[in-house]
Amino acid sequence: MDDPAFGRVPRTAARSRRRRTISTSRRATQRQRRYTLEGKLVLNATDRITILYNLILIIFIFAFRVKIAAYAYHLALNLSVILIVLVLSFMRRSSLPVRTVSLWYPLVLYGLLYYQTGLINRVVVPQFLDGFFMNLDVWIFGEFPAFFLRGKHGNAFLDEFFHFSYFSYYLIIPLTGILLSRKDVKLFESFVFQLSSLFYLCFAIFILLPVEGPIALRNEYYHQGGLFQTMVDVIYTGGENPGAAFPSSHVAATFLVAWWGSTHFKRLKISYWLICLFLSIATVYCMFHYAVDVVGGLLLGVLAVLAFNRAGIKRADSSIKGTPASGYPVAPSPGKAV
Repeated sequence: MDDPAFGRVPRTAARSRRRRTISTSRRATQRQRRYTLEGKLVLNATDRITILYNLILIIFIFAFRVKIAAYAYHLALNLSVILIVLVLSFMRRSSLPVRTVSLWYPLVLYGLLYYQTGLINRVVVPQFLDGFFMNLDVWIFGEFPAFFLRGKHGNAFLDEFFHFSYFSYYLIIPLTGILLSRKDVKLFESFVFQLSSLFYLCFAIFILLPVEGPIALRNEYYHQGGLFQTMVDVIYTGGENPGAAFPSSHVAATFLVAWWGSTHFKRLKISYWLICLFLSIATVYCMFHYAVDVVGGLLLGVLAVLAFNRAGIKRADSSIKGTPASGYPVAPSPGKAV
C-alpha cells in the first residue's frame, strides 16, 4: 500500500537521530574546549600588573642587593608571588573555589607587599624625609594640622569616631568587592585591576620616597583609648613598617573605592563619600599622616579615576561586555544601579 504515512516515519526518525548526533557532538566539543581552557595559561589584567610589579621589584632588589638586608628572602618572596599567580591563572577554570581564589588573591597580597616596602625603602634615599613634610604642613596650614583638629587634650568621642573612620578602610574594600562580584564578575575584575594598579604605584613611591609620618607625636598624644583605637593600634603594630606615609594609600584607595561604589550603587553614594571624607580627616586627626600626605592621596585617587575612565573610553569600541581586545578590563557601563 502506497500510504505516504509509511514514508514519514523513517524520515522523522532519521531527523531525530541527526539532532541527537549533532547535540552529542556539540557537548563533546564544549567539553573538549573546557578541558583545553582548564589547561591553558589565562592571565587577566590583574595577573599581568601583579607579575610586572614583582618583576620590577626583583630587578630593583638584585641591583641594590648590597644595601638590602636578607635580600635573598625578598627575591624568594617576589618570585614565589609570580609563581603563585601563574599557577592560579593556569588552574583558574578548574573549579569554582580555585577561580574565586584566583580573582580575590590581590586583596590578600596588598598587605604583604605593603609591608615589604618598609624593609627596602631606604635604598635610594637613606633617611626619612619627615622634616621636609612636617615643615611643609606648617608652612601651608600655619600649624601642625593634627593639633588644630584635635586640640591639646582631644575629645574621647571624637577620638573613637575618627579611629572608627580610619578602621573603615579595612572594611570598605572587601565589602565593595563582594557587592561588585555579586552584581557582575566583570565589574569585580575591573575593580581589582584598577585597585591593584593604584596600590602598586603607591608602593613604588614609598620605596623611592620614604616618609614615616607623625607616629612619634601619635605615641605621645594617644595612650589608652576605646575599642577602635585599640584595634587600629594592633593592626598598625603588626602590619606596618615605617616609611609609607606619602602619598596616603588609605586615602587614594578609598577615593577610588568610593567612586566605584557611588557609580554602581546609587543608594550608597552618600555613604561612600562620607566614609572617604571622614577617613581623610582621620588620617590627620589620628596622627598617622601629615596633611600633605592626604592631599597627595586625594590627587592620586582623582588622577587614577580620570586615567582609568579615559582608558575605558578609548577601548570602548574594541570592548566586548567590558573586556577589551587588549586584555585589560574596562568597567562596563553602570546601567541600572542598585
